[in-house]
Amino acid sequence: MILSQLRSQSFLAAALLLGAVSCSDSSSESVDTLPNTGVGGSGAGGAAGSGGASPGGGAGAGTGGTEGIGGALGISGAAGMGGAAGTGGAAGTGGAGADAGFPVPDKLVALTFDDGPEPTRTAAVLDKLEAHQVSASFFLIGQLINAGTQPVLQRAAALGCEFENHSFGYNSLTGQTMEAIQTSVNNTVAAIEQFTDDSPAFFRPPNLAVDALMYQVIDYPFAGGIVGGDFPAEFGGNPTVEAVSNTVLTQVQDGSIILLHDVQQLNPHPTPDALDIIIPELKRRGFEFVTMRQLFERRGVDPNSQQDMLWGRVPPP
Repeated sequence: MILSQLRSQSFLAAALLLGAVSCSDSSSESVDTLPNTGVGGSGAGGAAGSGGASPGGGAGAGTGGTEGIGGALGISGAAGMGGAAGTGGAAGTGGAGADAGFPVPDKLVALTFDDGPEPTRTAAVLDKLEAHQVSASFFLIGQLINAGTQPVLQRAAALGCEFENHSFGYNSLTGQTMEAIQTSVNNTVAAIEQFTDDSPAFFRPPNLAVDALMYQVIDYPFAGGIVGGDFPAEFGGNPTVEAVSNTVLTQVQDGSIILLHDVQQLNPHPTPDALDIIIPELKRRGFEFVTMRQLFERRGVDPNSQQDMLWGRVPPP
């Protein structure tokens, strides 16, 4: 629905602009948490559950809707147009004018990516972050962190991105022994510290699957978020640019954590193109993009203040 509105407004803006050109030529001018369930693999919990009003709650609907959408691509009348037809260009899609035409932000949102790093796919996401001049948090898989992926991590760090812990592999840690859980988490910490200048401050469980032992053993605050669904349909995803964009834009609130993936076995992978819709639209709504750590710092919230839960949002005071 959102993209249909956007396309209609884009075509209208294009028509207005072309008309203007013709005339010119002729005249010389509280805390939200996710339920303790997974997404995708075992323990799938779906895309909702990142915007509930109380711990353990989850209400994806009615938390953002399509209200106020005037064009995710920089369309806001003649003054807000960037590019030939008001659908991008310098004002709408990044570059030197990435913030041109957007209001002064009065809300915060944290963009996060899972399951990397991988040189090609992670780089495609970084291209979009750089173009739109925003930073993000990457939840890394420990077994993928090595000398081969270090250059893409260095590029991410240079863009102001931060690195967090997503365990050593892709399998859920639920039902595993204390020693296995500790080894997965600690080996990932060691890899991050070896190949970057960073040390993780958050943990996101694989598939968002958790149990009591994990909360007991893992000494990090747990992160969830609005699940964009940019993963294979067999695991509960809806990996199209339109679906991913709609999911995020209809659920986002002030203080939301957005959960996307820089690495998935999808061809094409929808996330980079979805970012060209999500980022400008949220900027137009007055959102400022921050990392996970910045979100908690700016809100004055200790992420360790809540136990046995997944952070899905850090609302304003």
